[in-house]
Amino acid sequence: MAPPLRVLIATDRLSLRGGADQHLLDVIASLRRRGVSVVVACGRVAGDAVPEGVTVARVRALSRMVDDHRQLDRLTPLMAAADVVHVQNVMNPTALSRLTQSGKAVVTIQDHRVFCPGPGKTLPEGAICRVVMSADACRACLPDADYRQQILALTHARRAALDGAQLVVLSEYMAAELAAVGLLGAAVIPPWVEPTDLLPQPGEGFLMGGRLVVHKGIERALQAWRAADTPMPLRVAGAGPLADALSGVTALSWLSRPALLQVMRASRALLFPSRWQEPFGILGLQALSVGTPVIVFPSGGTRDWSAAGCVTVGSVEEMAAAISALSRDPDRAAALGAAGQDSVRDRFSEDVQMTALLAVYAAAQSPPRSVS
Repeated sequence: MAPPLRVLIATDRLSLRGGADQHLLDVIASLRRRGVSVVVACGRVAGDAVPEGVTVARVRALSRMVDDHRQLDRLTPLMAAADVVHVQNVMNPTALSRLTQSGKAVVTIQDHRVFCPGPGKTLPEGAICRVVMSADACRACLPDADYRQQILALTHARRAALDGAQLVVLSEYMAAELAAVGLLGAAVIPPWVEPTDLLPQPGEGFLMGGRLVVHKGIERALQAWRAADTPMPLRVAGAGPLADALSGVTALSWLSRPALLQVMRASRALLFPSRWQEPFGILGLQALSVGTPVIVFPSGGTRDWSAAGCVTVGSVEEMAAAISALSRDPDRAAALGAAGQDSVRDRFSEDVQMTALLAVYAAAQSPPRSVS
């Protein structure tokens, strides 16, 4: 019998907070179920996030956003022992280059920091940025010349470090953005969720979740809920600098994934008000999986999952109208939730996405090995 495939996961952190962090843990667990040997090199571990049966090596430079050589020599034996080096969310250009030069690297690009030095391809007035980064193009978002030069150089260094690696993104939007800076052929492998078998049951409140920061559009969702004048409460599951500004809501802080899914299922709809161009928007997919509709501003990768089970809006006023309408119409909420569940079940299954990922792993190896 052939020895198991050996994968080194290199990441900035292991954490239970946030959809992207949870997705990495899902990938690790799925690899383990398929008999793959997994070692993780990470910059830091937050809480009780170390997967069972997985060896973890701390390399602090992996969590650095800028060039940092410290402890990177620890990667050398780990890379030599691996058949595939899967890199996720490493933004230190020196570390990223060291990993991709292994000749067997797969890099999952989860956000904008390899092709946009500003706030997620979103201009200050909220419009989509449709141009490739340059000193002139980025002037509106980065008016300070010295800082603009510094952050552009850092972003270019990250992008350059990706040459020669097999690339994975979560959405068609991200694949297009990488292509615009010359990184062609990224495999689109979205996250997966397991939809509940329970029928949708419209809840009695609305929900927001995630990081409470400006680019997530938290304030405009709050404005919309207030303008809707609904008797249903607004619950907020998350944390961040805007937490103190959310007066009148029910603050839930961070929730474990089972607890979050339970609150989602008990909600009339999830509000997804992002201002920036979302790389994917895992939280919306999770809501659809439990039969809860999503009221969403279209942005970036949300278009990959928002065709069914969602109400798409383009302004605070439209979001307020959608909140008001779903407050009065539980039958429509149930119908939207059922449509969302069906879409998730058909398109976002673990077996489909892991088959695609293992194919990328095979392409990264020379010669490729099969998974027993």
